[in-house]
Amino acid sequence: MKYFGTISAAICAAGILVQSAFGGEAPKKADDAKLPPAATRAVDFVKDIQPIFRANCYACHGAEKQKSGLRLDVKAAALKGGDEIDIVPGKSAKSPLIINVAWINEDSRMPPPDKGGKKLSDEQIGLLRAWIDQGAIWPDGV
Repeated sequence: MKYFGTISAAICAAGILVQSAFGGEAPKKADDAKLPPAATRAVDFVKDIQPIFRANCYACHGAEKQKSGLRLDVKAAALKGGDEIDIVPGKSAKSPLIINVAWINEDSRMPPPDKGGKKLSDEQIGLLRAWIDQGAIWPDGV
């Protein structure tokens, strides 16, 4: 046990040195506590999610444009993701789509405020979270 304690102390000290070397801050990452909570009801893609995508996302991630390779108007493309996997079914807090629309990271806010985008409401983010947590069910042919 004494050996384990020594290793733990060394790892802790190394972490402090690394933090100091990078300005005293650990890299920013999504914190579930910073996200609006998921809706508690069953979510319907056509009724709840598609209108959010249509109103806020299709201009940059639709049929005409696919910024960062992301297309949100076609099921297969949306679930495949763009430059990264944006929707992780069952794990909304780990889905970049949620992190981006919740404006957690300043450099990846969607829709982008510098292009006139407005942050989604907590209710909209909650619906998106619930949809993803419920398996990101997207009916075929929609």
